[in-house]
Amino acid sequence: MALLASFTLIAITLLVVVPSSIADAKFISEVCDGVSDHPDCMEVLSSDPRSVNATTRVELQSISLDICTAAAREGEKTSEEEKAKHEHERDEKLGLALDMCSSEYNQAGHTLENARKDFGNHAYNEAARKIGEASFAADNCEKAFYNQGANNIMKQMNKKMDDRCDICWQLIF
Repeated sequence: MALLASFTLIAITLLVVVPSSIADAKFISEVCDGVSDHPDCMEVLSSDPRSVNATTRVELQSISLDICTAAAREGEKTSEEEKAKHEHERDEKLGLALDMCSSEYNQAGHTLENARKDFGNHAYNEAARKIGEASFAADNCEKAFYNQGANNIMKQMNKKMDDRCDICWQLIF
């Protein structure tokens, strides 16, 4: 009897949870269909567990803005960690490039915090403008390595930031 009760409970749970998860994935997919050149949009949005509970485009936009802001903070932290890791090499060009990256990502984080305020005030065009501005952190970090002639150890992080900001910008704009 206990086995039958357990089986029934599992079956009911699957009937409720699985269709809900499929519907959530479908909603995220529909929203991501409007995002060009980013086949990873669903993966990016789904990286935040709150996205499965989102029922409106605005909720996914907000989550995307948080993901973008987290990437800026991660970029600043990664720059500082890489600088500490390579400090013993005394590579001045690498150090200068990483300083520039850290500064760019720090500024991007502040810009995205301001974008969050605009988003909360329904000033979506202004929020989108600031998201676009923050995305330049990745480009400027890339340029810092190029201009210094240093090995670009931030390439993957810069791509991550650029992708997340572009997805966010497209969702909001």
